[in-house]
Amino acid sequence: MLALRRKVNGPEHTDTLKAMSGLASSYADAGRRDEALKLEEEILALRRKANGPEHPDTLSAMRNLAISYLEDGRQGEATALLEKVCELQPKNTDASLTLATWQTWFGRDADYEATRRRLVQWAEGTDQASTAERAAKAYCLRPSTDEAMLTKVRHLAQQAVKLGKSDPWLVYYRTALGLAEYRSGQYAAAEKVLSVAEQTAGDFQDPERIARLFRAMSLFRQDKTEEARRLFGQAQAQMPPLPKDESKPVEDRSSFSPDVLITWLAYKEAKALIEPPSAPAAVPSVPAP
Repeated sequence: MLALRRKVNGPEHTDTLKAMSGLASSYADAGRRDEALKLEEEILALRRKANGPEHPDTLSAMRNLAISYLEDGRQGEATALLEKVCELQPKNTDASLTLATWQTWFGRDADYEATRRRLVQWAEGTDQASTAERAAKAYCLRPSTDEAMLTKVRHLAQQAVKLGKSDPWLVYYRTALGLAEYRSGQYAAAEKVLSVAEQTAGDFQDPERIARLFRAMSLFRQDKTEEARRLFGQAQAQMPPLPKDESKPVEDRSSFSPDVLITWLAYKEAKALIEPPSAPAAVPSVPAP
């Protein structure tokens, strides 16, 4: 199909670029990542030439290439490309949340701090539940000591729940509120809303897992140690396995989302908080002569 499109329509025609994108996806699904990556680089160059650097199709090509770079372990190039997408498309809060998770996962703390503050500032006053939820969730990936920002984040999460009361994605909004309560030190309130999120998750596994891990930490913070450890054990048994190579967290893009990384980040934080430290190995006694 691609060969015919190039012959009939030319290399820069929309239908040709769509065929290239489809073939790149097929290569990626088949595990032929080198071929997929080469084709996606070519697509981006052609998109920029045909549509300009800020066209939605160009930005979509940039994001696809960024994910491919991450699959290939090229985290610097992947993050830089996604940062450019967020700069050119500030309204794309999904891209900004994805960027925040990548920056957090790879320990780019200063960059993450800038991203989470920018996203909260952008979301202030929004009437979109999803925008408020993503901003709040992005900010809560790591602890914060900025009380003013935490107040804004709690308000955004509360707004998400209020605006999305009849939304099928309500469990995501409740989970974000639970994270905001936890980061603000309101552990009993966090436990309560996260428990509701767990019970109403239905088929939405990602928010259920995130809610369970943060609820376990909320219980632990309230000195409910045994209950926290039991819940953490349940969460650990049900979560997707950590990547074999943490420099390549994307192993299957078809099932990958920012929430998978958020689950792993929450798991690592909960494990460090809740699991008792291993007892030191006993030193064998030396019999007296």
